[in-house]
Amino acid sequence: MTIEKISPKTVSTDSSPEEWRLVLKLVGLMAVANGRLTPEDMKAYQDQMMELRAVIDPTLVMTRRMIRDWFIYHKDELTDIIDGLQIDSELLTIFKEVRNFRHKFDVITAMVQVGIADGDYGRMEKVLIKKTILYWNIRNTEDDSDLQPYLTQHSVSAA
Repeated sequence: MTIEKISPKTVSTDSSPEEWRLVLKLVGLMAVANGRLTPEDMKAYQDQMMELRAVIDPTLVMTRRMIRDWFIYHKDELTDIIDGLQIDSELLTIFKEVRNFRHKFDVITAMVQVGIADGDYGRMEKVLIKKTILYWNIRNTEDDSDLQPYLTQHSVSAA
């Protein structure tokens, strides 16, 4: 058995550290969007970030503990963004930096999952989802079947 050295050619270049920081931030905003953080929100945040890691870059070293630690360290910043006036400029910065990101729909799905985790899909969570869809210009070319199971499973309307 030989150990193969990991080189830049064998590692996925699908995402950069900066893109991951912005995805952590965007999905993290959903966890604090309704003004409180429940254990369900934290679990959903960790679950969804692990799912995104598996989809976007399975070679990325990221654990549930690392995700939790990142969130705890940035929780006040995320809350300040939600409570402050800079939400739109912060979102524009994120969207500008990840405009060529190939996994936008996966990120939106993760955001919805975190938003509905505590059973309270509130106004700010809906606003974040709508703005993300609009800024990223996500078009519904088929029907609402992709996100609808998440929303109806938790008795939440898509609007």
